[in-house]
Amino acid sequence: MKGRKILIVEDELLIARHIEQMILNLGYQVCGVAETGEQAIQLAAEKSPDLVLMDIRLKGQINGIEAARRIWEFQSIPVVYLTAYADEDTLLKARLTEPFGYLLKPFEEKELLVAIELAFYKHQSEKENREKRRWLNAILSSIRDGLISTDGDGFVNYLNPVGEQLLGKNSNEVLGQPLEKVFLILEEPGGKPVGLTVSDIVTGLSLDRDFYLATGSTTLPVELSGSAIRDESGNLIGSVLVFRDITHRKLQEERLNYLAIHDSLTDLPNRLLFNDRLALGIEQARRKNLKLGVIMLDLDFFKSVNDTYGHSFGDRVLIEAASILKATIRKTDTVARFGGDEFTILLGELRSTEEAVLIGERIVQAFSQPMVVDGRELPVTASLGLAIFPDHALEPEELLKRADLALYEAKESGRNCLRVYSG
Repeated sequence: MKGRKILIVEDELLIARHIEQMILNLGYQVCGVAETGEQAIQLAAEKSPDLVLMDIRLKGQINGIEAARRIWEFQSIPVVYLTAYADEDTLLKARLTEPFGYLLKPFEEKELLVAIELAFYKHQSEKENREKRRWLNAILSSIRDGLISTDGDGFVNYLNPVGEQLLGKNSNEVLGQPLEKVFLILEEPGGKPVGLTVSDIVTGLSLDRDFYLATGSTTLPVELSGSAIRDESGNLIGSVLVFRDITHRKLQEERLNYLAIHDSLTDLPNRLLFNDRLALGIEQARRKNLKLGVIMLDLDFFKSVNDTYGHSFGDRVLIEAASILKATIRKTDTVARFGGDEFTILLGELRSTEEAVLIGERIVQAFSQPMVVDGRELPVTASLGLAIFPDHALEPEELLKRADLALYEAKESGRNCLRVYSG
């Protein structure tokens, strides 16, 4: 109480002096007395009082209500109105400036004390609440996830900066709008956008999976988490939804899924994917009454290349070999790396064994040309073994074994050639 400065704004001098004496009796300081709204604004700027006691009707061009509005707007000094008029129109105009109290003249010292202390208490509480809101806004603005909140009826009342970026909308566009019109999600790419509701967040939606946020003509993979806000009686008063852009994670998952079935060096299908395609190819060939071929291929004397030039250079030879194979086979065929310098080729929908033989011989011919790697010409040739479904085997594993036996025969025959399984 002691030391608090109060500015009195009253155009009746005797009343002003009486109020001044009451304030001094209560232990406060009086930092000035103003008769007009203009003087009140000037003294408030010069003296920086802790509180203004403002008569509503003043001399001059500016009344007490307008003076209070300007003082609060520019200096945030609380105002308590003094008035002898309690008509509805005056009170309505005064209420628009959000005063910290009213005193109807004449009033007693005790009433003045109560009004002053309530004004200080209210001002301090609002100051603390504003500070808490600033802290909260700073925290919500700094988090790296999008955050959107609603009231109990599902109307948006907050959207943080990251949320604005992810939604592609600013706060002014979404505040006061129904959540279901602002936040559209898909359960999978290409699906139909569905508006998210507070009911979805509270009870109906499983948020433990990924969704796609519809933003205009594009979709964004997001991770969602939400919760209801309830009062002390358990009544729903709002909801909070946190959403995170998981594009990078999705790309990583896709890359990991890709690497699980592809060779990391040559980017060819690996053994797992080849076996899957082989099983599927055999089923298709069986239904269509067609043939299917499997070629096992080894690079001749590849160990010598590694020993002479090193494994890093050998890796580049394998990459070049993969490139040659992809350029030689048909678009509907599959070439895979089984490991080391061993490759397999799936030739689907063959009408005759001769078709497969022609492709195999074309591969032998391609590897008969000098391979150029890092400016070096290398005589890297290839040995191939071919097995045909259903002539040589009916099951994938058996077909691979027959092709491997044919490859062994090609190596025994001097390498750089194709051999068809002969039983």
